[in-house]
Amino acid sequence: MREGLGARWRLARQANRRHVEVFGRRPRLLFPKTHSEWIHRTKVFQRDPRLPVLADKIEAKSYIADRVGPEHVVPTLYAGDALPPRRQRTWPRPFFVKASHGSGWLVRVPADNPVKWARVERKVDTWLSSTYGENGGEWHYARMPRRILVEPHLGDPERWPEDYKLWVFHGRVHFVHWLTGNGTPGYAGRYLDRDWSPVPFRSLKFATHPFVPPRPESWDRMVWIAEEIGREFRFVRVDLYEVDGHPYVGELTFTPTAGYHRLDPPETDLMLGQLWRKPAGVRS
Repeated sequence: MREGLGARWRLARQANRRHVEVFGRRPRLLFPKTHSEWIHRTKVFQRDPRLPVLADKIEAKSYIADRVGPEHVVPTLYAGDALPPRRQRTWPRPFFVKASHGSGWLVRVPADNPVKWARVERKVDTWLSSTYGENGGEWHYARMPRRILVEPHLGDPERWPEDYKLWVFHGRVHFVHWLTGNGTPGYAGRYLDRDWSPVPFRSLKFATHPFVPPRPESWDRMVWIAEEIGREFRFVRVDLYEVDGHPYVGELTFTPTAGYHRLDPPETDLMLGQLWRKPAGVRS
């Protein structure tokens, strides 16, 4: 799908308007300095054909398997253009029903109690009739086929798996955003550096957890996985889970929160933006 100048101009105006609402100033799209500005530049000007493939939860699995091994790919229970008939939905519970063409579009089907399929089907219908990222100008999601993915619940069936979102710049992990308690009122997290030490900034979107979590058993392996996947990109966020000391890649994100994620203190945005610039000797 080709875009004209008019479509790019609309994306630029949209980024300008939202950026002013969130950050109080217009973004520098031609000469970005902050992390948010680099993401807006990616949305407006970059058309890397790999992005619609690697941000697709189904398509990314083969890339992840080739790069770091199939043992780090979340198993697939089902993938298709729509849910199969109810009589065929015999997947072991608990499991997740997800939209492969979006982020955060998922339903957890628990291990007990009757499945509320009508409710799940309404959500699926909404996903299949929607383009994720349209409001944020994330062009690559519009180029993905709209499909449904079913994956097993990894780990303790009574708890949501913890998220480890590794921020990779030019093939090097600099930070991780740990999040715990998804789907609960206690959903919160912490930012840490690659040495698993707390850093002096926090998210204004997610609550800050009162405790620093223990270092994951597979942390060194997680870092290796994220850097292998991210070494050809200026920036990518690699989201992982750990189950019994074994890491799995959940998804790859190239424009997290469409560039509208505020951090405290505000200078953090500039610090992260400096990491987008290519270090000496790096070929990505």
